[in-house]
Amino acid sequence: MKALIILLLFTLSFWDATLFTKNREFVYLVQYHQNELGITTNENISLTITGNVWKISAEQKEAIWQYQTKSKTKPKFRDQFSLGWLLTDTTGLIENEKKVWLHPPRNNQYTLTEIAPFPDFRKNKKVGDTYSSVTFLGSGLGPWNGKKVKCNYSISNICKGFEDSLWTIKATSEIEGKLNNCEFIFSDRRGFIAMTYSFFNGDSMKMELKK
Repeated sequence: MKALIILLLFTLSFWDATLFTKNREFVYLVQYHQNELGITTNENISLTITGNVWKISAEQKEAIWQYQTKSKTKPKFRDQFSLGWLLTDTTGLIENEKKVWLHPPRNNQYTLTEIAPFPDFRKNKKVGDTYSSVTFLGSGLGPWNGKKVKCNYSISNICKGFEDSLWTIKATSEIEGKLNNCEFIFSDRRGFIAMTYSFFNGDSMKMELKK
């Protein structure tokens, strides 16, 4: 019983901690497979927290995705729609008493993440709990301008240990009959440590936290 109480207190101490603090950097290895062209890329992307409020939304923290796209990648994807090929993209994330919500990388070859479920972790959920969201897309998204994305999430597993606690989240999105499937693994100490996408057109993407 004493060990159980210590474990619970240890877990709660991290639960209330802020993950996305100023100057913290999250580095991911990202594998993207483009089904139609048979192309697979393996590149690094980092997310840096600036400590500022995002100018687009006062409720969100400002963060910067930094792409380490290889020079040979862009020509390979010349026939795939992209929001633009960038070195950096400033975006926002939500971290409050109810949830942690992250805008994924969406530039270069990764545009389909915009119509997939966003990484969205809701606190105080147990295995089997579900939640949902609806997003209306803005301009610049080509065939998806102004479309509605409906997302559903479910907690499929919770693993609690002495170093951190992990939640596995299964998610689906639907846009005009097209379905995308995701699995997110969230750590109460490290944030989203794995994000796996299966897109409607056969493309797939996997992000794994390196540090």
